[in-house]
Amino acid sequence: MHVYTNMTWPGDPYRTGQQLYRRPAPRLAAFTAGPRTSEPWQDGASAAVVYLPLHRTQPMTVTEETLTFGFHAVSTESSADASAMAVLADLDLMQARRHAAVLTGHFLPGDLAMLRIPAGETVLRGATAIQLDWPDRHEPARDRAAMFDCLLDLPGDPSLEQACQQLGIRLGSDLFCGLDQPDNDGLLAARTVQRALAIALICARHLDRYRWEGTLHTGQIMATSTWDCFTPVACAPPR
Repeated sequence: MHVYTNMTWPGDPYRTGQQLYRRPAPRLAAFTAGPRTSEPWQDGASAAVVYLPLHRTQPMTVTEETLTFGFHAVSTESSADASAMAVLADLDLMQARRHAAVLTGHFLPGDLAMLRIPAGETVLRGATAIQLDWPDRHEPARDRAAMFDCLLDLPGDPSLEQACQQLGIRLGSDLFCGLDQPDNDGLLAARTVQRALAIALICARHLDRYRWEGTLHTGQIMATSTWDCFTPVACAPPR
């Protein structure tokens, strides 16, 4: 099992342990797990959460050069490590639910179900809490994140690719190296982070928390922010 992150405090992404008064800046958190296959844990799996900074009172205008994000991802090629990976991913979910302003996914119930497969009898507190909150996710809540699903809550139930096209986001894998190394879980983690980034941007745009002109290329954003994070499989360095 491997852990990948670009954050200074990977165990405390909201830096609540670093502040005298525990009121971190608001963030939007997007969670996803993959790959999305009929047998998701057979040939390795990865889970990732991406954090976008938010302004407290107004939309943020971003470009590919100015957009920054944090991420925490875990991946494994071994079924023996799948349970431990699910527990780490669940910890990310629990932190996001308690500290983020918004928690989003693309059919998040499906991701929660994927985590439960390798967890077995292990209690996943984050997934359980989110599942209990899910029916009332549109109601205002205190001390926990609002929730938004980029499949179920967007008009027409769009696929991830359709939602990206509608909102000016381009998914691409051309900046990833090592595509001929299917046994390298760094590549799997990078793809999962890119998917989580796209989900986060869809949600931020739909909720009018982020604005941009033209099309945002997630591949270039990944190259700028994460090119040194997935060794030996990495994004190309920023141009």
